[in-house]
Amino acid sequence: MAAIDMSDIKVKVALTREDGSNDKMINILSSGNNDRLQLIEIPCIAFDIGPDIDKLSTQMGLNDLIIITSPQAAGVFIDSWSSIGKPPVKIVSVGKGTSKPLEAVGLIPVFEPSDATGETLAEELPESLGKTILYPSSSLADNKLTDILTSRGFQVTRINTYCTVPATWSEEQLAIAKTIDIVTFASPSAIKIWTERVGNQTPAVVVIGPTSKTAAEKVGYVNVYCPASGSKGIEPWAALVNEVALKIRT
Repeated sequence: MAAIDMSDIKVKVALTREDGSNDKMINILSSGNNDRLQLIEIPCIAFDIGPDIDKLSTQMGLNDLIIITSPQAAGVFIDSWSSIGKPPVKIVSVGKGTSKPLEAVGLIPVFEPSDATGETLAEELPESLGKTILYPSSSLADNKLTDILTSRGFQVTRINTYCTVPATWSEEQLAIAKTIDIVTFASPSAIKIWTERVGNQTPAVVVIGPTSKTAAEKVGYVNVYCPASGSKGIEPWAALVNEVALKIRT
């Protein structure tokens, strides 16, 4: 029997962020005549309005700082901020991916941490910027950021302005998910949903940063890859997908 040339078989890569958030990853991974990857969007999460959404506009001017920890939180904040006339506010952002939509509407963050995680932000936030903080968050977010800031003497008001819900899959999407070579994750929520539906036997997992790496390893994934630089955005994440794909097919 003739040997199969594995280099001719495309690596199936699942992109699991919500609809509309995978475009940059697709563009990077598709550039340079990259024909060894088959990119498949299988969103694990979707977003809905949180129980505290009405509090956002009233709380906005009552704190020294507003901490934004995700692009989704940024979008929800921008809508509320715009609806009340775009008052002056001081924004702290978790990283460049979150800062981008804020900067696009003129909200320039006064601080970004050295690594794009809530824990690093909480540890590094300068006290000189202010002591009272509004934290518009996902209902599913843990309390680590709040706990660290409180232990440092900050006064934090957390409001749950949006919630993460499981995305609906078709039977075809579920069948494809079970054949994936590399699954990419940008959040513990996506990991939870994928694992509940597919299990933890996907050959390779490439995560955006250390928070997701910990979550993936906790539920039993073996081959988990995380950019060495930490959570530095889409580019190093995409580069790592390419590196892992090469390992799979060589």
